Amino acid sequence: MNSTTTKTNKDHGSRPPRIATAALGLTLILLAACGGGGGGTTPTGINTSNDQVASNSYAVTSDQYGLEKATYLSSSVSNLGIVFRAGIATSLNDPDYKTISRIDFAPGTSVATQTSYALGNAGGTPFPGNLYFLNGHPSTLLRTVGGTISFTRYGGNSGDRISGSYSAIVEDDNDPAKPTYTIAAGFDFVVGTSSAVLPAPGSLALAAQPVYQAQCAACHSLGSFDASAAGAPDLALRGGEVPAKYLAGQPGHQGIMLSAAQINALQVLLNTN
Repeated sequence: MNSTTTKTNKDHGSRPPRIATAALGLTLILLAACGGGGGGTTPTGINTSNDQVASNSYAVTSDQYGLEKATYLSSSVSNLGIVFRAGIATSLNDPDYKTISRIDFAPGTSVATQTSYALGNAGGTPFPGNLYFLNGHPSTLLRTVGGTISFTRYGGNSGDRISGSYSAIVEDDNDPAKPTYTIAAGFDFVVGTSSAVLPAPGSLALAAQPVYQAQCAACHSLGSFDASAAGAPDLALRGGEVPAKYLAGQPGHQGIMLSAAQINALQVLLNTN
């Protein structure tokens, strides 16, 4: 993130792949069927009123990767099963609904409370569903490869409450090195309801824009946010590299000094572009 290098001809072919192909075909099918990106038909069992459901919550407790903060929570139940989404939206039918993460339960799933289920390739009792991380993208090469998920409450019908937590190991296949990160969160929602996150959290990506412009833009480009910066190395989806380059309050990459909050926000900005 040098502030002195002159930008030259940009090599788009060297950028890491950003969109999943056949390997995530099933994921994309589920997204289309369940409204993973926002618009389309409202799933059966969802509450489309403006009433807030105060009990719905999603709290990220550990995030090595750099996810944006969710502003809207929704769950649906249909013949495809139960889907819980934490996303960025103003309403359930927001055409710009962007999913941050989602938990899918297969149709007819029976989940036992106080049982630790294995995620991805982890050994143990496999979770009868899937945990995805989209981070605002239509699809990504982020894969849940390990970790656990457990439940304190579970009901498979509209109006039932599902509560629990997970600690997921996520592999970033956008990076040829395939680094892994841990993301942990707790959730508590009523099946078939939707609600805004109150109070509304501030966007970390938005908060990091001045930092990027002041410290990184002279040497780098950033996806669609800084696409006009021809010739610069693209930092899109490379937020996982930020913590290794900066230590809060100390000179880091190219002598740049950032606070812990700035490091975290910059990491999210890079990963959402």
